[in-house]
Amino acid sequence: MYTAGLNSSLYTHIMKKFIIAALLLGFVAACGTAIYLPEIPKDTQYLKMDGPAPPNWVSFSQGWDDDKRSSFWFTPQGAHVMPYRWFAALEQPNNEKLFRNSDHMGGLGYLPMEQSESNPAGLPIGFAMSRATTQQESFVGFTCAACHTNQIDFDGKSFLIDGAPTLANFVGFFDATVESLNNTYSDTKKFQRFAKRVLGEGYTVTSAGDLKERLFEVAKGSTERQKVNSIPDHYPRDFTSYGRLDAFTNIENAGTAFGLGMLSNRNPAIAPVSYPFLWGTHQSNVVQWNGSAPNEPRIVGPMVRNMGQVVGVFGGLTINKASWWQRILGKKAVYSSTVDFEGLGELEGLVKGLQAPAWNDPASNLPALDIDRVAAGAILYDTHCSSCHTVVKPENQLDNYTAVMTPVSVLNTDPMTAWAAEHNRASTGLLKGSKAKIVAGDRFRDSTQSINISVNGVVGIALKHPRKLINGILITKDVKSSAGWRKSLDEYALNRDSILEDKVEDHDLDGMVMTTLGTSRNLKGLKYKARPLNGIWATAPYLHNGSVPNLWQLLLPSDKRMTSFWVGSYKFDAKHVGFVTDQGKNEFKVMDRNDKVQEGNSNFGHLWGTMLSEEERWSLVEYMKSL
Repeated sequence: MYTAGLNSSLYTHIMKKFIIAALLLGFVAACGTAIYLPEIPKDTQYLKMDGPAPPNWVSFSQGWDDDKRSSFWFTPQGAHVMPYRWFAALEQPNNEKLFRNSDHMGGLGYLPMEQSESNPAGLPIGFAMSRATTQQESFVGFTCAACHTNQIDFDGKSFLIDGAPTLANFVGFFDATVESLNNTYSDTKKFQRFAKRVLGEGYTVTSAGDLKERLFEVAKGSTERQKVNSIPDHYPRDFTSYGRLDAFTNIENAGTAFGLGMLSNRNPAIAPVSYPFLWGTHQSNVVQWNGSAPNEPRIVGPMVRNMGQVVGVFGGLTINKASWWQRILGKKAVYSSTVDFEGLGELEGLVKGLQAPAWNDPASNLPALDIDRVAAGAILYDTHCSSCHTVVKPENQLDNYTAVMTPVSVLNTDPMTAWAAEHNRASTGLLKGSKAKIVAGDRFRDSTQSINISVNGVVGIALKHPRKLINGILITKDVKSSAGWRKSLDEYALNRDSILEDKVEDHDLDGMVMTTLGTSRNLKGLKYKARPLNGIWATAPYLHNGSVPNLWQLLLPSDKRMTSFWVGSYKFDAKHVGFVTDQGKNEFKVMDRNDKVQEGNSNFGHLWGTMLSEEERWSLVEYMKSL
């Protein structure tokens, strides 16, 4: 997730346009808007859940009731993978079983959920049906919950943790989807079964032929997306795999390759990160692992940030050359997207009230905390950890806070995420000569920092749909009047540059080499974010790239940490605080085939607490359980 780099002049322009549109349309005084229910297919019988039902999950008290939890799972944000009925009817690549079968989707790490009004096909948590108010059909797409919900199994109970990082394999899911689409198109019998499910009583030779033509276009577009976001051949095939994704590069490529219609204008997705936990996201002054997305004020920042996130996951951004008459009026490009502003508003409103799970929740069957060790650990935490990871009392966790930013050169952790976000570049294509922020900023030259293209696209979408944007913002209930809206824009415009430029000193480390990686990456200005650790016990694996399996391993010196472990099991290790390391769906490997540290996979660095005695480490682990 990221936010656009908008300066004061641009926001003044946007503010005026938004407020005028809002006043004309009667939206400014509203406190929220109705959320439309998705279009429910009539023949839901065949759409019912396929495969085993979900376990009897136990939920922690995280500030949500069942209605809020369900809304988080299935409120659409505008991501369109394919028509909903297609996904419900699609078979697995090499057999006749349905792709959405809960065993198959569960094998990819997605959590099964039973059929309901908002989930008519019984899809996993986070696979939402788009609103069908302006379309002829509904689409299936990811929503926040697909990447930020997880399960923990302990001593016969399965716990559902809302907002926790998923262990799912997004790349594996999409690879399998592409293979299924291609095989359905090329295999006559497979296609006939698919067509009869999709078309039902409307099946004819002609309608099937039309469907196949559409299937070709969707399969082609999906295959192109797969190749654009691929990794170099010398990387291991399971480099991303379970629990990780290079989301930032996916967002960049959505603008540079797909938005501009230049498929070669891309960067390889070689900087994966573990999905962050969501509680505390709305309250932080900045988000993203590298702190690149200002969040203040919590009205403009979150909406723009979330728009960028949708663009990266099938948000359908297109940037086309303006018509001749639009160019006369000074418009260089026209923008379109499937972003659902109201859905984003509702989702952000939910996240802002999400609380961390507590180890000693009444519903928990986790081992009782050792009070002596917790007390000893609190002192150690205050000495070794609190300067970066602020302690927030449970009753204060919905209060805003300022995150600590630390240079990568000080952390000595894997730099690839911060480095790629800073150094990836792309051609500007048809945007060359236009203002980077549409109505403000320097003009684009031949090339630019890749993220600037997606930022430009998000700004274009916002300017095109002021009514929808205001609608979405009002749903979060952060502002209830035009005065609040105007004040938030002014504050954001004035503060944004200072937020981004308020970097910790880099101690003249220009050109410093990461000796643990054996590469010569320039680390100047690169940084990672430290946040309060409420609920940290439920968010394994650790470090930004998921290279450390549990809290105990994180407190060991770098050369003592595991260099390989299994990922994908929900079985919880309550002693070491993480998931078991000897079973799972894929083996994470720090080292490459030449026994050197694989870029993107380093588990070095973050040495605070690693020089403690064994007993002190156990006390610190026990204390972190209590946060």
